[in-house]
Amino acid sequence: MEHPTTSQTHGNSNSNTDVDVDIVSFQSSTNVEDDLRQIRNLFVDGMEINNAPAEYIQKSLRADLNDADSMNTTYFSGRGEFIMLLEEKEENNSAISTTTTTTPSSNNNDCSNNGDQGDSSTKERRIRNIKGIVGLQDISTTTGTNKHKSKDSDTSEHHPNLCELRRMSIHSSCRRLGYGAKLVRACISHAQRSEFGGIKVVTGAWMEAAIGFYTKMGFEDKGRLEYVNGDGSSVTLAHLELIF
Repeated sequence: MEHPTTSQTHGNSNSNTDVDVDIVSFQSSTNVEDDLRQIRNLFVDGMEINNAPAEYIQKSLRADLNDADSMNTTYFSGRGEFIMLLEEKEENNSAISTTTTTTPSSNNNDCSNNGDQGDSSTKERRIRNIKGIVGLQDISTTTGTNKHKSKDSDTSEHHPNLCELRRMSIHSSCRRLGYGAKLVRACISHAQRSEFGGIKVVTGAWMEAAIGFYTKMGFEDKGRLEYVNGDGSSVTLAHLELIF
């Protein structure tokens, strides 16, 4: 499967650091355990900034974000996808001097380790950090099985060929860099290539900035939904759709 990739480079001459930004699929991960750890931490970071209920965060971590099998079952069944936005930094520490002091040998003829030795070299290391995530779940074969109860009759009718955008999160250190728009455009590209009829988003009704962001990206606000938790409490959610 072809996965959209976006590259962008930032440089900082003072720190000798270059930053490459790439969009890749979770399926292409070569270090699943570390990527999953970063994904879970990033999700918590994003949800706490947006004042998401602690119960919702913990429930999500126990569900599709629990482990690699849960991720694969949720996002790679059918035509789904899970996308990561990576920042890769190559740090160059030039002219690192390593000095070794040794004790002179008692053998006067052996002077190979006598005194101080200096070694200057350039060392490079690659740092890979996940700064944004988003999942696309194929709900085309499960339409009608969701437990959202609509207040408005027009939101109770579901398009039969949608995918659902889930777990969208950008790290708090990377806000206002256009990373969210990059991820949504990658989702739209994947959904169109996979012949979905559109994308559905359900997010907290209190997350006004997120709702405004999605509408700017072309999503239509379809109204509010009432989600009932297992303990009988309820939360109001915003329902948005982008139909192709």
